[in-house]
Amino acid sequence: MRAVAEGGGAPLTRTYRRLSRQRWHTSLLETLRRQPPAWWATTPQALAEAATREGIVIEDGPKSQVPVRIQLTPWFLTGDQCRYLQFLGTRLRRVMNRLLKSYFDDEAIRAVLPLEEDERRWLADLIPKGFPEPAAVYERFDTNLLIDDPQWAGALQVLECNSVGVGCLHFMPAANALVEEHVLPVLRQALASRPCTNPEDPRTLLRKMLQTHAKALGRKSAVTAFVERREHCPGGADEMRQVSVFLQSQGLPTVYCDPRELELRNGELVLKDTVVDLVYRDFTLSEIISIEKHGGRVDAMKHAFRQNQVISALTGEFDHKSVLECLSNPDYAKYLTPSQRRTVQAFVPWTRLMFERKTSDLSGRQGSLIEYVRTHREALVLKPNRAYGGQDVMIGQSATQAEWDTAVARTLEKPSTWVVQEFVRLPRVDFLNPADPRELVSEFVTVGFIATADGISFLGRSSPERIVNISRGGNLVPVFVVR
Repeated sequence: MRAVAEGGGAPLTRTYRRLSRQRWHTSLLETLRRQPPAWWATTPQALAEAATREGIVIEDGPKSQVPVRIQLTPWFLTGDQCRYLQFLGTRLRRVMNRLLKSYFDDEAIRAVLPLEEDERRWLADLIPKGFPEPAAVYERFDTNLLIDDPQWAGALQVLECNSVGVGCLHFMPAANALVEEHVLPVLRQALASRPCTNPEDPRTLLRKMLQTHAKALGRKSAVTAFVERREHCPGGADEMRQVSVFLQSQGLPTVYCDPRELELRNGELVLKDTVVDLVYRDFTLSEIISIEKHGGRVDAMKHAFRQNQVISALTGEFDHKSVLECLSNPDYAKYLTPSQRRTVQAFVPWTRLMFERKTSDLSGRQGSLIEYVRTHREALVLKPNRAYGGQDVMIGQSATQAEWDTAVARTLEKPSTWVVQEFVRLPRVDFLNPADPRELVSEFVTVGFIATADGISFLGRSSPERIVNISRGGNLVPVFVVR
């Protein structure tokens, strides 16, 4: 594998060296390339047809679906890597929960996690005494993980977190199952016959979190409503319904609905005649507020938030990219334990919310944030604070100075709606071209992981573009675990 570690990170420690591992990617490529022409004539097509059949598609319009391409060459993690990343993910959530406890009392935290006036009013009404406990947040951390590099832990950086309506919960396990069926049998030799398994199914991790949270609330059951706005959104997927159906087949009672369909009867959430214990949401607070403004019924959802029956909980609402400023800016170190400070210093890139002020730059010097951003284009990236899907991201190295200056000026037209982040290079990896296995195609790769107390799951994605996202035409990279 040709993988370039792009970006900073903590120096290797003995702990990291202990987790070093063998490189397999090159041998996997060679094994696939040696497959007979008949295999190449049938397998990629069979995989694409199966992906469409299994609903691994992006909705390009009301009646148009585009299948997501699945890379033929999967990635492999070791058990040690899985345990390490699971520890990191659960630790980061504890760090963020600790910070957010001070949200209502500390203006400095509110300044870098800004909400609209309507959102602030809703929070004041829903939780006047602060965020309820336990705060159940189901989230994915996206990283530049160099799976096949012995120094992967030293370069690891958490680029952002996603904690409301996590994407690819159906795509991930479905793609793994298809590659396990169509491709993995011919790769056994390259893995030296070492046993290889799927990581935890992200839907199973969600089910366990739902059941644990229902028990913590004293509910006798965990009937879950999977709730999303039904309006069509180009670039989206029908995953909520698919996950609901899957968990129903696994013994978890589920329903699927729009938030306006839930009712409040005698203090209980009800969909038609079904009493609902929990809500798994694929909508933000701003979306539910918009529904109310347009005359939609949302009293049931308000009740669910007040009673802490929603996953992700309201603490998950702060998956703003600027939450990484709270973790990377020394001004907020007082909220963390010494051990937590070491964790975030190692794995969180320098990030700042964009507005006129003085702050520390990448070198630690204090100065004007805006002037620093203007003059250090090649070291930085501009991102909308609360958008998703790679929308409007500008990488300084890919822009001219004039384009960069225009983008910086645009951030000042609406202060506190953009973030600037240090440029973190992504691994660039060779894959085989399914149309011609003699040809290597180099793509950027990101690995996201969902870590809970019950396990860890992964989302691998690749793209010829630096901004790697499925809705922008990116590809799925299945991730397996070598025992």
